[in-house]
Amino acid sequence: MNTALKRFFSNNIKELVTFGIIVLIFLISGIARPELFTKTRLPGVINSVLLWMPLNLTMAMGMMMVVIVQDIDLSIGSAVALSAMVAGMLFRDAGVSLWTGLLVSMAVGTLGGAFNGYLVSYLKIPAIIVTLGTMNAYRGLTYIISKGKMVTGYELPPLLDKFVSEGISFGEVLVPWLVVIALAIAFVFFLALRYTHFGREVYAVGSNREAAHLRGIDCKKTEFLIFLITGFLCGITAMMSAGRFGYVNPNNTGNGLEFVVISATIIGGVSVSGGKGTVIGVLLGCLLLGTINTMIAMVGIPGTVQRFSYGFIIVIALLIDRLVTVMQAKTKISRAGR
Repeated sequence: MNTALKRFFSNNIKELVTFGIIVLIFLISGIARPELFTKTRLPGVINSVLLWMPLNLTMAMGMMMVVIVQDIDLSIGSAVALSAMVAGMLFRDAGVSLWTGLLVSMAVGTLGGAFNGYLVSYLKIPAIIVTLGTMNAYRGLTYIISKGKMVTGYELPPLLDKFVSEGISFGEVLVPWLVVIALAIAFVFFLALRYTHFGREVYAVGSNREAAHLRGIDCKKTEFLIFLITGFLCGITAMMSAGRFGYVNPNNTGNGLEFVVISATIIGGVSVSGGKGTVIGVLLGCLLLGTINTMIAMVGIPGTVQRFSYGFIIVIALLIDRLVTVMQAKTKISRAGR
């Protein structure tokens, strides 16, 4: 039992550290502002943390796979903006239904992801160069088609608002449908990465691309599909953003999303060296950033500290990742010696 417990802690050290930091932040916030944790205010605090998560969690599922295969996607925020604007203009100018707008949004996001994937996987252009270019191209295209004008909440389908204001109640705590959808998407990715042939290919390509190729895995196809799926998630996130904020703005929608999602992915234990990462870890990474974002505002700390907090925690996560890798390597050498 003792050996099993040690193995559990060794295999889940990153996730356990992330969970520990979340608990620590809540404890510190409770000491600094005890009134936040009264019976009347605590449900509101929890709801604020939960509402911060859906967009980031949904996009982090795609970013997780991208980082696992040692790539990066800097264009997701702009792709979300473009997808949301195309759908928003259809809502405003053509009066299409929510579901038609959602399909169009997903199609636009998927096309953007496929374009990124083709350049990266088949033309062998580094992902950071490709997505840096498409980040600006997609944002510029959003301005061009919208002529710099936003789509207001009055021009969006009323049903969008219900995904934020309604949901599943647990006592006084409301879990909005937006959060439920994001958790359902995360669960689908948990099953896909753990139990499907595609999931095993993702980890194989990230761990050792040459060995994966020798095993008969089409590495180009796998990498292309990862970017395509990430684009598809951009389309879903675009509609989530429209519902969450009540508008589509060519400047604000999706702005900075890539930084937060990459932060949550790395903090959640996805190794920048490739081949490692879990949905549970990324979920905890999103929860941690949501907790920081909410508690900084509620405790009264200046918002400028938020960005510093993200960067500091990323550095800590990278140090833990390096430390765990070294410890695991030493353990393997020690066992081999025996």
